[in-house]
Amino acid sequence: MKTWQVELDGKTHIITLDGGKTPPMLVVDDKPKPVTLKLTKMGQAYDFSLHKHTGTIQQIETDKGKRYGLLIDGKPIRPPKKLDVKMTTTPSSSSVLPKYDSAGIFRRKQLNKEQSIHQKSTIRQIIPDWTWVSIIGILFIPAFSQLQPASIIIAGVGIVGVIIISNIRQMKDGHRFAFTIMIMVLCWSAFVIMASRGIIKIANIPLF
Repeated sequence: MKTWQVELDGKTHIITLDGGKTPPMLVVDDKPKPVTLKLTKMGQAYDFSLHKHTGTIQQIETDKGKRYGLLIDGKPIRPPKKLDVKMTTTPSSSSVLPKYDSAGIFRRKQLNKEQSIHQKSTIRQIIPDWTWVSIIGILFIPAFSQLQPASIIIAGVGIVGVIIISNIRQMKDGHRFAFTIMIMVLCWSAFVIMASRGIIKIANIPLF
């Protein structure tokens, strides 16, 4: 991790580079910046815009590994020692560390967002959106009978059947949807039969 403090047009800018990523991740004033790869005599370099100025991150190969230098409008910028991000620096020793922490928080939020999107995508693959029509229709059975055990069993078996049918990828979506509706109708039919025989008691509703 490399950090520079740059004074431009009367304003102070904090530039942080994470060279461990490909391409390197650049954060300017807590906001990620896109970079453009180019080749120079010294090796790879990455250009980015900084208001009216052009910044360049020059990658240098050394015996100790990769090193990075910052140029603004072609002029090299040396990072002050207090801005080199190290684990030995305490939060109270530098006012710049909150900026670095903010960049870390941004990356964690972005990672959490990507994980959340992936989880939602996985759930949609298992339970497609159109499956909820049948699931909600089946859930009305135990709700209508005030959660009697027999109605809960009917609903549980029906929902499992709907999910299994919706995950048969060899069938077309339209066919799978039709079968899930059929399962919902069968669940309601079983509910009506059990209610007519007194297995499920529905007060004040004459079925037959």
